[in-house]
Amino acid sequence: MSCAAPPLTGQDASPLASLSITHVSYDPSDPLSLVAAYLSLIPQALMIVYAVLIFSHRELEIILACAGQLGCEAINYVLKRVIKEARPSNLKGKGYGMPSSHTQFMFFFATYISLWIALRNKFIPKPIKAVLLLALSALAVGVAGSRVYLQYHTVKQVLVGSGAGVIIGLGWFVTTALMRTIVGGKLWDFLLESEVARLVYVKDECTVVDLHRRDWEGWWTAREQKRKAVKGKKSL
Repeated sequence: MSCAAPPLTGQDASPLASLSITHVSYDPSDPLSLVAAYLSLIPQALMIVYAVLIFSHRELEIILACAGQLGCEAINYVLKRVIKEARPSNLKGKGYGMPSSHTQFMFFFATYISLWIALRNKFIPKPIKAVLLLALSALAVGVAGSRVYLQYHTVKQVLVGSGAGVIIGLGWFVTTALMRTIVGGKLWDFLLESEVARLVYVKDECTVVDLHRRDWEGWWTAREQKRKAVKGKKSL
């Protein structure tokens, strides 16, 4: 699961370990350090979730959410090279540290998805919505805290990253809302009716249809029809 890094000298004398593939360094003697390392992997896991949802549902809402997430990463790339602030330790990570890309990623995600759940989704019960909103906030804060705990970023770098993520997430949510309504929703229709969208079967149902219930009902109906067909053959 992990591999130990070679011993260090000076102030950084405690040996570190690195999660394989991800290269997130942590202190194997500190249980909280391992938890923080796994929290740092959440952005990578969420990109896999985006890919799976896009492939399985082909929903324009999900595609645009992922596009906004990638745009947020691009903005972070530019900001780091404009600000050029170093990380707190040159032993942790490559490149600049301001703002924290992990934190910016998570606060964009938490902001955009929270707004989507609260304002666009009509099928999640209110108590569950409240739990989801709290969980999203806790997850974003947890990832931000992990970056400071593991000494990849300073508190200031994390705070700037969280602010940037919130602003970009809010801005992108407003942008996608305008895309649905501006000039009678012609831009939204253009995206849905383009040749590329038709080629890959892009649709727009998740705000008007409970996809899980619809899929289950379709499966159950097909199952019942199959049972009736079998019974009909046996009665002949």
